[in-house]
Amino acid sequence: MRLLELRAPHMTGPDVRRLQTLLKAAGVSPGPIDGDFGPRTAAACNHYKWRIGYAAGNCHPVAGGLVVEFLTGKRKPSAKMRLRAARRRRQEQQEHKPKTKRAKMRLRALAIVKGEIGTREQVENVIKYNKWWGWGAVAYCVIGISWSWVKAGSKAFKRGSRWANTDAMLADAKAGRNGLHLLSKPLPGSPGVIDFDGHSDPDHGITCIRVDGDDVITGEFNTTKNGTSIEGVWNKRRALRNCWWFAVER
Repeated sequence: MRLLELRAPHMTGPDVRRLQTLLKAAGVSPGPIDGDFGPRTAAACNHYKWRIGYAAGNCHPVAGGLVVEFLTGKRKPSAKMRLRAARRRRQEQQEHKPKTKRAKMRLRALAIVKGEIGTREQVENVIKYNKWWGWGAVAYCVIGISWSWVKAGSKAFKRGSRWANTDAMLADAKAGRNGLHLLSKPLPGSPGVIDFDGHSDPDHGITCIRVDGDDVITGEFNTTKNGTSIEGVWNKRRALRNCWWFAVER
């Protein structure tokens, strides 16, 4: 089997479709079963590896013959992997139970983002989130997310250092570093990034408000109000297939 990875243009074919079918059967969401290896299928590969106990630094968002062997049951996880998987299952259960510490923090972050909808820039990139961060009038789509999570009580996000740009945030989530890991499907309040042009690089920070079919309604910092040129914090509708989503562990 060839190594499937996120490229521009995306890798396509029946092997991608088979991988997507196996991932879905394993309980992770690769998006539509369409034979297109986009961000959501890549994230599903990472999430599946995380779930079955791969070491955090080895949960790369790619798939080859070894992953397919695990998916089809031809290969079984080692004892060390099973221990990691059990611990991570407990973590995931905390995400989905509304009264757990992690879920409460995520829902606080969601409420904070929703409360900022409609906040406008004074002039280009001059807004309270940048004043808080301390770098001046810079792009703040991720800085706004960091501001929200710090206010919600997260220890993963840190003022002035984690995070200010999409590349660094996605890299840490892919590697399972600094309190982030990838999700195959967002929950309300999940932070993420979106790849607008399909070139495999993240372009913009986003927060899931709710999933609506194949789309997601987001809260976004450093964006324009629909139908206008007014910059600030607004809701958007985005295609789920173009998004990467993160779980915040602390």
